[in-house]
Amino acid sequence: MPSAANPEFMRFTAPDASALAAAIASARVKLAAAEASKDAVAIVDQAADLGSMLTTAKQEHEALKLLRSHEQLAGSLTDEEPLAWYWNALATALQYCNNREVAEHYFAKAVNTAQAGGWARIEAMALHHWGRNLVEQGRLSEAESRIEKALSIRERLGERQESSRNALLRIAQLRVAGDA
Repeated sequence: MPSAANPEFMRFTAPDASALAAAIASARVKLAAAEASKDAVAIVDQAADLGSMLTTAKQEHEALKLLRSHEQLAGSLTDEEPLAWYWNALATALQYCNNREVAEHYFAKAVNTAQAGGWARIEAMALHHWGRNLVEQGRLSEAESRIEKALSIRERLGERQESSRNALLRIAQLRVAGDA
């Protein structure tokens, strides 16, 4: 029986763990290079990528530590697309470290940053992730609304609709299970 209280219920799982491990190793090198260059945007961009991959690999505590160590730098940036990706990565790490309420603040920052910059792809991603976070809190109507918005953007862009459609189906399953 599906359960909103189970964070694994809607969590993304990498299809190839070996490829993910290799990507993490590569991302560590890229982050180190960005840090050596002292390019703030590149650092935030690479930290977001590595943090996201670590969270996908269920190493969210390491991801959170990494992302928090770059939060002040991220906060100093404006009008940069990697910033929206960073806030989403931080929110997702917080979510899976059982800080779901705190995560909402950062999901909102990701969405607002993406909307301000006109970056629809990350807006959809952040809305989708935010919706999953809300599912885990049992807030199904709010979750459904966020994921429907994500799906609408993805339909307009013509990309990655399956995950949003599946998430909406899972929410429907939770509603049915709740009525049983």
